[in-house]
Amino acid sequence: MARQIFIVDALVVDQNGTCNHIDGYPKPFDSNNYQGDVDKAKRRAEGDMSKAWSDMCKIDTRQIQTVTLTTVNGFQLEKKSMGQFPAEDPEPEPAAAE
Repeated sequence: MARQIFIVDALVVDQNGTCNHIDGYPKPFDSNNYQGDVDKAKRRAEGDMSKAWSDMCKIDTRQIQTVTLTTVNGFQLEKKSMGQFPAEDPEPEPAAAE
């Protein structure tokens, strides 16, 4: 089978609205590092993604948390995400001039 590289990425939007990668991410899993075994590289990437997701599920102070598994050419194999931006208060209507 041909070589493949899988990428696990973990992003968060913190309480201040700042978007950051989790330390150590994005993380590549190259089949060349597993004696050319693409399935083994994919399993390792899936395992890492599951661990990152598990760790994210234990933290409640972030607005958004997302972990993805893609191939090196950008094909998304899996994505897990939770949270959303809070609704913004609408701007008050300016007072009408009398």
